[in-house]
Order: sequence, then C-alpha cells, then structure tokens
Amino acid sequence: MTGRTVSALVSDASYAQARMYFLDELADRAGVFTVARVLDLDGDVDQVSLAAAVRACVRRHESLRTCFRVLDGQLRQIVTDDEPAPRTLDLRALLGRDTPVDERELVAGLARQEAAEPFDLRRVPLLRTTLIRLTDRRSVLLVTLHHIVADAWSLDLFLRELWALYRAHATGVPHELPELPVQYADFAAWQRRAEASGGHDRLIAHWRERVRDLPDLVLPTDRPRPEQRSYRGQELSVPLDDHLADRLNDLCREEGASLFMALLAGFYVALHRYSGQTDLAVGGTTSGRARPETQNVIGSFVNMVVLRTLVRDDHTLRDVLRATAETCHDAYEHQDLPFERLVAAHGGDRRANRNPLFQIVFQMIVEPDDDLSVPGLRVRMREAATTVTTFDLVCTVANTAGRLSATLDYATELWDRDTVAALGHAWRRALRELADRPDRAVRDLPLAEERRYAPGALPDELRRTEALADLPADAELSVRDPYGHPAPQGAVGELLRHDRPEAPGVPARPTGVAVRSDGSGRLMAAPSRDATPAPGPSPAADHTEPVGSMERALAALWEELLGRSGIGRHDNFFRLGGHSLLATVLITQVQERYGADVTLEAFFRVPTPAGLAEAVAAASDTAGSEGAQADELAALVAALERQEDHA
Repeated sequence: MTGRTVSALVSDASYAQARMYFLDELADRAGVFTVARVLDLDGDVDQVSLAAAVRACVRRHESLRTCFRVLDGQLRQIVTDDEPAPRTLDLRALLGRDTPVDERELVAGLARQEAAEPFDLRRVPLLRTTLIRLTDRRSVLLVTLHHIVADAWSLDLFLRELWALYRAHATGVPHELPELPVQYADFAAWQRRAEASGGHDRLIAHWRERVRDLPDLVLPTDRPRPEQRSYRGQELSVPLDDHLADRLNDLCREEGASLFMALLAGFYVALHRYSGQTDLAVGGTTSGRARPETQNVIGSFVNMVVLRTLVRDDHTLRDVLRATAETCHDAYEHQDLPFERLVAAHGGDRRANRNPLFQIVFQMIVEPDDDLSVPGLRVRMREAATTVTTFDLVCTVANTAGRLSATLDYATELWDRDTVAALGHAWRRALRELADRPDRAVRDLPLAEERRYAPGALPDELRRTEALADLPADAELSVRDPYGHPAPQGAVGELLRHDRPEAPGVPARPTGVAVRSDGSGRLMAAPSRDATPAPGPSPAADHTEPVGSMERALAALWEELLGRSGIGRHDNFFRLGGHSLLATVLITQVQERYGADVTLEAFFRVPTPAGLAEAVAAASDTAGSEGAQADELAALVAALERQEDHA
C-alpha cells in the first residue's frame, strides 16, 4: 500500500469469500485460486490511457480494492481506496538481440508464472495487470485476479470495461458504462440478512435431503490419492462436433431439456461405465447473479450445486437425459443457498485431500466475443494455460458465439494424460449415441475399440496368476467390461484369453482376472482406485478430558466457537459442527495467541484439541505473529476498531 492517507469501509464477507479465504489458507497461499487472461495487443499501446482505465475500473468496483482480515471472530472485507497501476515489462531490447529467443515460449512462461504468483488476501491489491512490450507495435497484457474478489464472469466484465474506459480516455469521448446501483458488499449483506431471517432454512432442508447418504464417486486412477493435495493439474482439449450439437439440440427440444443437460447426460454415462456406480454426483456451477442489480458488478458470485442422478445399465439414453434434466431443474430452483451453508449443514468428516460432497465438476460457460479491439489497437483475448486444478476433474464446455469447445482439467497426481483423453473419447461416443440412438440401453453402448495384448505385455503379477499360467505363446488377450464391450482405457474390466486368435468360431475365455490399462496402455491389476483409507471411527467414542494447559485452552476456545460444552481432547472439530469459516477463525486465533505459524493443512490432519496442540508445539515461532508486522493496513484495522462500525 502507498504512504498516503487510507480510508476504508469494513463489512462482513460473503459465504463464497469466506470459503475462498479458507481454501486459500488450506493451500498455504500457493497461488491456486486465481483467474487469469492473456490479451494480445497489436498496434500502438497508449500506456497512459491503459493506466487510467485500470484505475477507473478499480474505482467503479469496490471488490477490486478489497482485502480481508479475521476480526472479532468474523471474516471481514475491507474496502480501501488503493488504485494499483499496471506493471510494465519491456522485452524489446532482449528480443531485438542477435541471439534468437523463443518469444512464444517466453511469453507463455511469464503468463504461467503470473497466474501462479500468490496473493496475500490480507493486503490490497488482489488484482495484477502486467503489460509486456515485445516490439513497438506488439504487446501482451496479463490480467490476474484472486477468486475471492472475482469469478470468470467478473474477469470478462473487467476486460470489457477496461477497454471501454481506455477508449474513453484515449479519445476524450465519455464512456457509456451503466452506473452501478449496488456494490459487492451489498450482495454479502443480502446473504447475511437472508440467513438471519430464516430465509435459508427451507433451502437447507431441501439440500440436506438431496445429499443424504451421498456416496463418493470413485473413478479408477493411475496413482493412489496422496494424503496432501499438490493442486498440480493439466488441461486437455476435447473436440466437440458442431453437427453433434445440432443433433443434440433436436433431441433436447423433444424432451424439454437444454444442450447443457444433454452434454451432462453423456458425461454421466461415461462416469457410470468407468466407476461401475449408479448413484452419481458431480458439482455444477451457477452464476449466483439472480438479482438483476448484480449483473454488472465484479465480485465472487459464482455458486456451486450438487447434481446427483441415478444411471442404471437398463436405462435408455433418453431416460438418462430425462433424469439429468430433472436433476438440473431441481438444482436451479434451489440454487440460492450458498454452497458453504450446505457444506456446514451436511457436516461429516473433512479431509485435506478431498473437497466436500464431490470431486468432479461439470460446467458450461458462455464466452464473450474475444475481440475487444479499440481504435488503433487490435485486442484478442485468450485464457492462460492452466497448471493447477482444485478438483480431481473439471469438464468445462465453452459456448463462444454458438460454437462449442470442451476441456478436461485433471489432477496430474491421479491420472496420466492418455487416461483422461480416453475418458474424453468415451464421453464423445456416449454423446453420439445419445444424439443418434437415444432409445438404446446404457449397457449396449460400446465406448471404446477393442485392443489385443500379447502375453509378454503382461506384468509379472498378472502373468503368475493361475488363470494365465498356461498361456500359449501365440495367445492374445483383450479386456471387456461387465457388458461384454471393450473396456475403455483406464476403466476396470475382465481379462479374456484368445488361445487360437486366428481360428474362426473359437470364443474367448474369461479368466476372472480384473485389470485396467494405465495412461500408456499397459495392463495392471485392478482396481487401482483411490487409495485414501476411509476415516475410521471417531476416537471421541471414549471421552477423554484435555491434558495440559494448552489442550484445555484449545478446548475452551472450541467450546466458545462451537457453542458446545465438554469438549474432549480427541473430539473432531468438523463432526461437532465446525465448518470452513470457524476453522479459519480458530487457526487465526491460535496463531495470534501462541505466535505459532500453524497452518490449516496441519489442522486438517488431526482436527482435535490434542492434534492441534501438537501442531502448535511443532510449529516454528520464528516467523512471528501477524500483529508484529507493522504495515499500513494493520494500522488501518486498529484505527477502524476504535471507530464506529461501518458494516
């Protein structure tokens, strides 16, 4: 922050902001929760107008001047008057040297680095704009925001406003952007008032019933799930044929469904065939902008819903589409409940290597026309290549001017690229079948081509099994799913032996050996599934009093936060009703009280008073507490605590 006088308003954070703050702390502020765009600029960039446009946009939207602190047991958003200017990185001299430099790779590397650079949510700004000068006529603008102040809709809104304001400053012609009737803090206040008045009670009751006895959706993985998430991910494009979308639209009109519902129905079919499960739940997203006043406001509005559908092998594809449409209509009718409220109401164990309720997300986004050109400057927008994912798998369908494209963002610690590509191929085949033969049964769908394996391709642990011990040298092997179809790569199937592959009429013999192929196509024993053990019974079954002064102090803190008495040393915070915001408050108070840099991730490993006491003892206190860091924002917060509450 600058050295000038700072003014600010403090108000409650929204539910989405509270959860994002919690997730950012859980990821140890690793730069995971950012949204970023890359803009290629051809022409003369007026840097003065660009800087003025950034400042003007920041002035219009309070969320772009906001940071966060936990005060009096609540997460607060603090709106300041900070107006960050774009940074400039001039590469013209470097690229003009005789020694060749790979410009494309250099810019891509800078974009990845910028998107992955962490933000400190306790300090403004949570927006970065970096102008990279390549030549006198070519530049690149990198725009990065933290998800706590902006969603994807907001980022695109920021870019449209940025160039409208740039045009106005450069030409002297006033812009025509609409006045903002509300700011994001108003939206957060509406949420809190709805909760206080009981407006969420009916929605909570509905969603608790929808997620009752919800099973984990478990896909076979190439590697066991680690105890701690790395958030490392990659993006894979999945081609979608425009003619396929037209055929699906015809079916959707018959069934009163949307194209999104048809695409999701095909995805459910692929998930059913890969997992062998019938009760399938994925995460969906809604804009969270039901109130018209919020349409042009930048902020973290996006909300998540649970999309739970039954898919049986005797269902037809039309049945799956109808069930999917029913699921989606129900979710949209009850979308106003903040996802964070559902997570808290659902309760249950929380694990640091899993998201609550679902690990797979399916979403469709409407991309604006990426041509943002202004007089004298051609502007083309593209997304920054991602190297992170916050879920196991995210399928995103983008609708840009009526043309569809899809990507699969996947956790590289779980899957190889080829395995995910095979899943994408199975999804496309399911969509083609849905469009062309909607009354075909799910069990009758072939989702992959047959592959044959020589006995020498088997790993030792398979070759030594009794069922395969007498394989002839010229035998061939194949893998079939429970319905007799070739198993898609990565899915679990049964190994079949073809002892006389050239002889007509000689059937393959099932072996009873379950296998799957990994990302390279090699066979392995199955199942290679999520190896994270299910949580055992709560140690709190036998109540044990806290031991020592620290455990007793922590138990007293829990009693205050949870509104319960008689906390034992092995009681699980989340089983007692704790949720993300309370966990954030708890760790913040522990850090301040003991001067120990205890992380949420460490707390998640053993969320008990005994476990937290051990984490405090193990944490180094050399970093010092936050209160010891003299900065302008800390002084501002101290001053605000002495003033009338502006919330």
